[in-house]
Amino acid sequence: ATVSDPKSRDKKLRAEISNGRLAMMAIIGMFFQDGLTGSAWGDWALYTASPLRAFENELGIQKPTGFWDPLGFAKDGDAANFKRRRVTEIKHGRVAMLAAM
Repeated sequence: ATVSDPKSRDKKLRAEISNGRLAMMAIIGMFFQDGLTGSAWGDWALYTASPLRAFENELGIQKPTGFWDPLGFAKDGDAANFKRRRVTEIKHGRVAMLAAM
């Protein structure tokens, strides 16, 4: 079915594009999770051997993602590198917040 009202059509197309983009990101995340846990719908609590759990109790770890390191920068478990990256993240976050004002 087509939408004859231009405003309604534009709104629906924008929603479709936004939802499509979100879905594309979601499926990539599911592929990553499947590779990490063996199931795209896996229970993260069962995957206790993950090197991503090394910094799970550090400042900035937030639910529901826990420790999020999609590029694997912290997979070596080096605490000094982790702390350096965290300081850098805080600095970049502060600059971004100022830039957004």
